[in-house]
Amino acid sequence: GEVDFFELPPHDLLPVMEASPGVTVTTLDTLGNQGWVRLNHRLPPFDNPKAREAVLWAIDQSHYLQAVIGNPDYYAECAAYFGCDTPLETDIGAQALMTQDLERARALVAESGQAGARVVILQATDIPINNGAALITAGLLREIGFEPELQAMDWSTLTSRRAISEPADRGGWNVFVTWWIAADILNPVSNIGVSGGCLERGWFGWPCDPAIEELRDRFARAAGFDEQRRIAGAVQKRALEIVAYANIGRWFNPVAYRESLSGLILSPVLFFWNIEERGNSRCSRFSCAVCSPPRRWWGSSRFSFSCSCISAPATRRR
Repeated sequence: GEVDFFELPPHDLLPVMEASPGVTVTTLDTLGNQGWVRLNHRLPPFDNPKAREAVLWAIDQSHYLQAVIGNPDYYAECAAYFGCDTPLETDIGAQALMTQDLERARALVAESGQAGARVVILQATDIPINNGAALITAGLLREIGFEPELQAMDWSTLTSRRAISEPADRGGWNVFVTWWIAADILNPVSNIGVSGGCLERGWFGWPCDPAIEELRDRFARAAGFDEQRRIAGAVQKRALEIVAYANIGRWFNPVAYRESLSGLILSPVLFFWNIEERGNSRCSRFSCAVCSPPRRWWGSSRFSFSCSCISAPATRRR
């Protein structure tokens, strides 16, 4: 069927879309996204702090970004755990993250006693960015002395597997890759990745660190911005010390749509109201306006939709 809007077109296809008559490619989210390599703190080898630190020294953000995004117009290296070009941006504590040193990483793996350890990486093959980043992660882990094992699956399966805290031979895992929109990671409270709340309150990977939880609580109770900024810097420093996750950089995901559409809203989150389609009697609005027969927009996949007139009551669906 006909597609009017593409939410997440692959970056390598953007030149084709930009050259297509009647198609607009633009960035609606001006804050961008932050990529994560998430380690499981509960299981060997990454229950060992030196093994986790080794991963930071192995990371090269430019390597990840060039491979999974490609076009430098859409990515940037960024050390800040709370986003770049944001009020709490800082590079405090980020030396290891932003200075790749493979020799130092190998030495840390050896010191941890985990050289040759099996590392299960959950690989979401249906999302190109995650898939590519998982492959790069496997290569880096192998290079510094681990034995990575990529386990391919779709994202839906990964979201089930990542909740398993059992050892890898009973369905558990050691590493997975994901990303967050910057609007969700702007401060120590909203960025769940820096939580040290352990298995009971932490996000998948379950870092366990009372010090960082105390800092996050102090941030929430801080009286003014200067105090919040100081505490946020301390949270980032501590998050990098315990390697809550490895930040693999910032990028933007443009959208593509037919020029007949208007009313798209600049926002970190996509809103599908206020959009109109000009010159199409089949379906003139995506706002589920009442007509005869009723119209609605219809999600044809996770990342795109087109509009059609139907006889059922108007509803929204993604």
